[in-house]
Amino acid sequence: MCRYILIFLLWNYVTRASTASIADVPALRPTRIVNGEEVGDGEVTWQISLQLSIGGSVRQRIMSHFCGGAIINDRWAITAAHCVYQKMYITSENLFVVFNTTNMKLPDVPNIGVEKIFSANYSPDTKENDLALLKLKDSIYNTTEPFGAVSLPSESFKPSGDCIVSGWGYQQVNGGSTPDHLMAANVTILTHEDCQNRFSPKYTIYPGMICAGGNSTDACQGDSGGPLVCKSSTGQNVLTGIVSWGIGCATPNIPGVYTEVAKYATWINKIMSEN
Repeated sequence: MCRYILIFLLWNYVTRASTASIADVPALRPTRIVNGEEVGDGEVTWQISLQLSIGGSVRQRIMSHFCGGAIINDRWAITAAHCVYQKMYITSENLFVVFNTTNMKLPDVPNIGVEKIFSANYSPDTKENDLALLKLKDSIYNTTEPFGAVSLPSESFKPSGDCIVSGWGYQQVNGGSTPDHLMAANVTILTHEDCQNRFSPKYTIYPGMICAGGNSTDACQGDSGGPLVCKSSTGQNVLTGIVSWGIGCATPNIPGVYTEVAKYATWINKIMSEN
């Protein structure tokens, strides 16, 4: 029974802020993809699911999806810091990365353990620095499973136009069931000034945050840490944002807020090179 309680407590922590009123602190975004489409095999190869493992042997484990993320190379993945902020519940001992699947209901989905968690200087009050790196226990190459990492941006990368956000979260604004299949939606990048104007005066869009939204499409509750990916001028898929927070889901004139990965390029490369 205690293992089910632990999973409930974790889910409650990750999702509770998403129901905050507009007068509260910004709502964390454990993503649901509202008005998105199913992702085909081989289309969003970098998508991962963070899952909490409770139990001893593989047969006894209960694996529960609670956040998303992205593979950035064979030993490293990236997610939102608020997904792994609760050290009481989440450690490198019980955190697993599920990869190379679009369907959570398939038996024996490939997964790999996490060796160490590295968080930026995350502020739960302002939602600044909402980014974390996960060093995997082994190279994905050694699993014999195919995978496709997403490219990291340079510090000077400037996204524009349509991008995609993906996840396994709820598909309706007011809840419902989570999809078995990975979903994705097109969203458009907003300028920092435009985004701040839409959130003023209650909320501040700090440096290191980037906003994106669409015509009734959005990320929402169910899968924080998921990737926002845009095309470079050469057509390369570039990890532009990490799902962080927002007000409601697909709310008219209110975009979703993401951690802007380019602003953390130096920190990311330093952590990976030193570890």
